[in-house]
Parts: sequence; structure tokens; C-alpha cells
Amino acid sequence: MKTTNAKVSDPVGFHLRAAGRIVKLAKTFTSEVTVRFNGRVANAKSIMGLASLAADHGSVVVLEVVGADEDHATEALLHLIEVDLAQPEEPRG
Repeated sequence: MKTTNAKVSDPVGFHLRAAGRIVKLAKTFTSEVTVRFNGRVANAKSIMGLASLAADHGSVVVLEVVGADEDHATEALLHLIEVDLAQPEEPRG
């Protein structure tokens, strides 16, 4: 199991769009991914679960990743939450 803290970079926090980006990435991995914030727990592959955490910009969430690709999943999700969520999503082509 990999456990790490991630600081939410999205200016409006874990809203539906941010949660959707996290879910989209989390679903590319076989590992189970859990996000903890303020005493609550959500499956990172559940958009409503993540949005319900209501983690604001600058909040620190805990990522717990368990599975065969946990190293890669942890690295990618940490980068998304701390860096990429601060940037607009790439337009679909």
C-alpha cells in the first residue's frame, strides 16, 4: 500500500469537474484508490464520492493506493491533484 498527502490545486477544490478528472485517471489503473479528507473516505473511482469530500483549494487529502500498479497510480494521481487540476482541462479533439 502507498499512502501520500496531496494538496488540492484546483482553485475551486473538489467540485464535479475536478472529481471527474480524478475518476477518469483513477479508472486507468487496476489498483484500488481511496481519498480521505476531514474524517471522510471516498473511492477515487466514484465521482459523487470525491465531490462529497468537499475538499477546498489548498486542502490536504490523503491518497491510499493498493494494487499491482500502485507506484505509477500514486505518482500520476498526486501530480493530477497537486499540479494539473490548477490548469484547464485539455480540449477534446
